[in-house]
Amino acid sequence: MMKMKTCKKSKITFSKLMLQAWPVLWEAIRQKRTVTYTELAGRAGRPLHHRHIHRQLLREMSQRCRRMGLPDLASLVVRKDTARPGSGWYDLNPGGLRLPDDPAESWVEALQQCLDHPWKSTDGSRIATG
Repeated sequence: MMKMKTCKKSKITFSKLMLQAWPVLWEAIRQKRTVTYTELAGRAGRPLHHRHIHRQLLREMSQRCRRMGLPDLASLVVRKDTARPGSGWYDLNPGGLRLPDDPAESWVEALQQCLDHPWKSTDGSRIATG
C-alpha cells in the first residue's frame, strides 16, 4: 500500500493539494502561459502559501511527473519579479533534464515540453493518485 504524503502543519495530503492546484495549472497549460507562485497559491486556496508552495506541492509534483513519464508541471510556476522559477526548481533538476552551462536553458526546455504535451483534463487526478 502506498504511503500518502502529508503537509506537516495541516496534515493535508499531497493528493488534495494537487487536486486544488490542477484547475489553475490546467488553465495555464491551455492558455500556453506560466503561473506565478502567488497566483497558484491564491487561486488554489489554503493551505497553499506562495512562500511554501515548493515544499508543499511542487517538489512532490515534479517527482510524480518524472515517475509517470510526464513533463514537469512545476516548470509552469514562476516568480512574479523574474518570470522564472525560484532556485528550488533548479536545485531539484526536475524531469531529470540535462543541466547545461546556463540553467535557464534547462527550464526553458522543461517549460516547452510541458506546454507541448497533450495534457488531458484528468491528468491532475492521475498525478494526485500516482
